[in-house]
Amino acid sequence: MASTLTASTMIVTISESITLNGKNQGGTQTLSIPSIATVSRRIVDVPTSEVTIASMSTAVAAGTFLESDVRYIRITNLDDANFVYLVFKNEYNNEFCLKLDKGKSFIYNGDDASGVIDTMLANQVRLGFTEATGDTGDDDDIENITATNKIIPGLRYTHDATAVPAGTSVGAITGGDATDGYRATAHTLVTRNATTGAETASNTSGGADTDGTSTYAAGFGDLVEITAESDTASVDLEVFIASV
Repeated sequence: MASTLTASTMIVTISESITLNGKNQGGTQTLSIPSIATVSRRIVDVPTSEVTIASMSTAVAAGTFLESDVRYIRITNLDDANFVYLVFKNEYNNEFCLKLDKGKSFIYNGDDASGVIDTMLANQVRLGFTEATGDTGDDDDIENITATNKIIPGLRYTHDATAVPAGTSVGAITGGDATDGYRATAHTLVTRNATTGAETASNTSGGADTDGTSTYAAGFGDLVEITAESDTASVDLEVFIASV
């Protein structure tokens, strides 16, 4: 038995309308998202305690969307008085929080090819820095890191003296914990499949280099969960998710 559903292009239009000093200062932007085959639109009653409003994973399940297929997420606060806290969490348990005031909407855009895979990272400190105490070799390990920068999984990685494949990022870490912000004393290197997010070892080459300069930059992890918590009274959120 074959599906009778035909995927369609979704049109998203954002329009601002304002006149200042007799001149129209507004604008309109239109986005076309092709091949949308699944749409979820629901109203969620959010209490004054944190609740999950959307989950993403590598497999479809009850209330869970396939992370590689999600292309567009819109969350609208339908309340006329209260704000909500929205918390976005990635696969490494990094989180960021934002305030969504009454009547406002927040849009989280998926990647055109890979959905919400590799779309979010957060750190306690800046995401970009250099580190001059790690040792490299012809393998996928960076070892003997003694500085105190907050090295976490997902940060992009390059090196000044050792060849590193393009798209390399921090993999599993050794040392550090939630108390000190995952300050790695050693870590592996990985590359991520742009479509599936699957990780493979990323080996450096060019021989060993002691105390070389490593550069860490903002990278990404998979968005896996969105939670919400209202301010002083329950609010209704409209959650709209479109997938291919």
